[in-house]
Amino acid sequence: MEAVRLHATLNWLIDTAADVTPGQDLEATLERYLDRLLQWVDAEQGSILLRDGDALALVAARGLSDEVTPGMRIGLREGPAGEVAAEGTPRLLYGELPSPRATPRPRSALIIPIRSRERIIGVLNLGKLSGTRDFTPEDLQVLSVVAAQLAWLLANFELMSKMWRLAITDELTGLYNRRYFFLRLREEMQRALRYDKPLSLVMLDLDGFKELNRGHGLLVADEVLAKVAGVIQRNLRAVDVAARYGGDEVVVILPETPAGAAAPIIARLQRAVADETFVGRNGMPVHLSVCAGIAQFPADGVDPEDLIRKADAALIEAKRAGSGRILLAE
Repeated sequence: MEAVRLHATLNWLIDTAADVTPGQDLEATLERYLDRLLQWVDAEQGSILLRDGDALALVAARGLSDEVTPGMRIGLREGPAGEVAAEGTPRLLYGELPSPRATPRPRSALIIPIRSRERIIGVLNLGKLSGTRDFTPEDLQVLSVVAAQLAWLLANFELMSKMWRLAITDELTGLYNRRYFFLRLREEMQRALRYDKPLSLVMLDLDGFKELNRGHGLLVADEVLAKVAGVIQRNLRAVDVAARYGGDEVVVILPETPAGAAAPIIARLQRAVADETFVGRNGMPVHLSVCAGIAQFPADGVDPEDLIRKADAALIEAKRAGSGRILLAE
């Protein structure tokens, strides 16, 4: 491998180790890893399959047809991926590979075994469609190094997940913290740009929380805020990212969601908070409402700071208009 390519590979591995750290589940972590890898090697298709008994199970995929779903299994020696898993030899393939599925076939493909302690634990597949530079034997060397990092990530996933959850979680609310929010926002914006999908950013603020703090005390207010965070988490989709931005402000990333579609999601969340009875000082019932400002990427901003600024401005106008309001950025 040339010195320049080796240097670039090492830089990518270091950056990826910092950005793609185990989150809530293995599937989401591997999908983030795959997104970064496809962008780096300029490929359109990719998948990661892990050994499951006498078969391979799909855990992450990008650029494939809807019929290719997580959990799909193929047998060892079934197709190129199964053969690589059985034999342990990486392959560089050219020409359209036969397949019964509707997925466009790559013009060149790399199939790399993922090996941990001399045992093959999975397979990494990457494909380039017509119109891009074909994979080369040097790419095969580079991706073999990448597969070694992937094997380490998989082998240490449980321990790293525990440490990572502590590092990215707000202690009071159990939501993600501000640092992780910025990391995920940049990541989701890059993904939205790559796949030409919309993304909405929502700033939430509790109406009357300062009065609750003054009237019931800081400890009670903290308990209520933690309960509100639980309601928010239960009323968002699995793909959404909610984080504590500061004080009683919560920020939510809604991937693949235009602002118009984000409004009903947030309205449902508002109703859930309004319907909840929280417990104040001496058991006094407390009811709260939520205001929201929504901005859409890239229409309202092309970088994180612009998008946050637009969502925050919409939130300020929503609070001026009254309790429980939702406003879209202008």
